[in-house]
Amino acid sequence: MIERYSYGTRIKSYETDYRLELKTSALLQHFQDAAVEHATKLGVGYDDMKKNDLFWVVTRFHIEIERMPVYDEAIEVSTWPKKFEALSQKTSSKEKEDFIFFRDFFIKDGNGNPLIRATSSWVMLDFKKKSPQPLSRVPYQFPINEGVHAIAVIPQKIPEAKNPTLIYSKRVGYSDIDLNLHVNNTRYADWVMDVFSHNFLESHILKSMEINYIHEVFWGDIIDFFQGKGKNENSFIIEGIEKHTKKVSFRALMKFEDVCD
Repeated sequence: MIERYSYGTRIKSYETDYRLELKTSALLQHFQDAAVEHATKLGVGYDDMKKNDLFWVVTRFHIEIERMPVYDEAIEVSTWPKKFEALSQKTSSKEKEDFIFFRDFFIKDGNGNPLIRATSSWVMLDFKKKSPQPLSRVPYQFPINEGVHAIAVIPQKIPEAKNPTLIYSKRVGYSDIDLNLHVNNTRYADWVMDVFSHNFLESHILKSMEINYIHEVFWGDIIDFFQGKGKNENSFIIEGIEKHTKKVSFRALMKFEDVCD
């Protein structure tokens, strides 16, 4: 059993922003690529799941950033599924726990220094009913990796923003849709960053990002993006609300630090 999966790469120019730093969407793409490759090696990849009318969906991310890697920098990306033992009491019931799957991620630089740590929660959905399925639907023993944490927390529900301000709206199109016929999870990261002005991003560094994926978003949907204050200074709650249904599509909590001169 391959309990962990890692790969090395260099940051490509198309993965970077105007500061030559890794974009948040490209960061999530690395997480997705690592998770997909590991799942395939474990026998629960896209083709394996499709045979059982199942597919994986990420529901929450919690990401902590020491610093973003830059253009042409060598990095190593690692991932592993895990089961919470000491923290399992935070789920409401054992039954609920059987429907939730956790996966961690870790990125380090070429000298082995930690850059980014992340943890995430996933569910298996029935392809036709779109309903969560229990572990018993997959005849496979997952690696437990007990006590092996990139971040020793369970990704949490993000509260609603108080008195949020509408920043912009977007119609979902071709570039946003993935093979499961909904918006790919990586796209939300760019949408969230687009909420912030150039002047703000010039004077602040992103240090953590949490995302809750709440309702699927499809081709042609119009998403209104609202920004509200978080509990702490330089923290913000971003909500994406579908214009016609008024359903919250996702919610993100972003925490920044001031740039030191």
